[in-house]
Amino acid sequence: MTAMNWVFSLLVFLAVTLGVLGYMARRSAAGGRALERRLRGLGAPERSLPRVEVERDDRYSTLPWLDRLLRGLNLGERLELLLYQSGVNLKAGVLVLLVAVFALAGYLLGVTLTHRVAPGLLTLLLVGPVPYYYILMRRGQRMQSFSHEFPDSLDLLVSALRAGLSFSAAMQMVAEESPEPIRSEFAVTVEEQALGLDFREALVNLTRRVDSLDLRFFVTAVVLQRETGGNLAEILENTARLIRDRFRVMGDIQTFTAQGRLTGAILVLLPVVMALYTWAINPEFFKPMIETEGGRTALMAAGTMQVLGMLVVRKIVAIKV
Repeated sequence: MTAMNWVFSLLVFLAVTLGVLGYMARRSAAGGRALERRLRGLGAPERSLPRVEVERDDRYSTLPWLDRLLRGLNLGERLELLLYQSGVNLKAGVLVLLVAVFALAGYLLGVTLTHRVAPGLLTLLLVGPVPYYYILMRRGQRMQSFSHEFPDSLDLLVSALRAGLSFSAAMQMVAEESPEPIRSEFAVTVEEQALGLDFREALVNLTRRVDSLDLRFFVTAVVLQRETGGNLAEILENTARLIRDRFRVMGDIQTFTAQGRLTGAILVLLPVVMALYTWAINPEFFKPMIETEGGRTALMAAGTMQVLGMLVVRKIVAIKV
């Protein structure tokens, strides 16, 4: 490869990396910002409490140029929130560098195997986002664990309220007795209130840290009850019942869509398995698909259509409750 091709390739994978990360992080943060604006607008703010400011290391990377780049693109804060929600102890700059390294490795692999730029760009797009998708997977697992344990924590909160404890004391009990990740998230909320943060602000911060629809129901119910009055224990008990009903409906949906998901998995894996089987029993028969220009083009087109079909099937069977 010439020096010009190297420069062009580096610029392409950097632009693609930052663009993909920015788009995905912006989508994941849009719903949380809307909810935060709605919760902040409920009732009048309490003016008697002073605003608490705590200094902390807010750098997105120890590399100054990367920190300035993430701030300029308005990307660092979203990535930091994503990393926090996943429970992975990394900074946003480290994630960006990992994506860049994986993208460069994928590009070099594609160019080395095919000696062409187009396949290298394709492997760049496939391999580069692997660290980001790993973080998304860890985030999904942590948020799912939170949602499954949350109804039991609400029952504990209701029992504490009916025993005569205040809401803050009941929150403290949940922070001590509940499993992870509920324990740590409620502990942060209790600590924020102990440091003097406004009640509403502490709950809004909780919804910002945890991407859970059930938690948003809980926070909305608590904030409304605080402004309008009512039996908080009964409200939370009904909320826990609603969450369990949602889980029951979601389980039914998983059962009804099992055939569609299995069909999608078979359609995605069947061409790959057949290609590997053909290569194993008769390599000479499959060799033109790799060594000729038309064969490589057909493989790339087939792989692209496979990915698009997988996304379409996944969209069809993804039913929100």
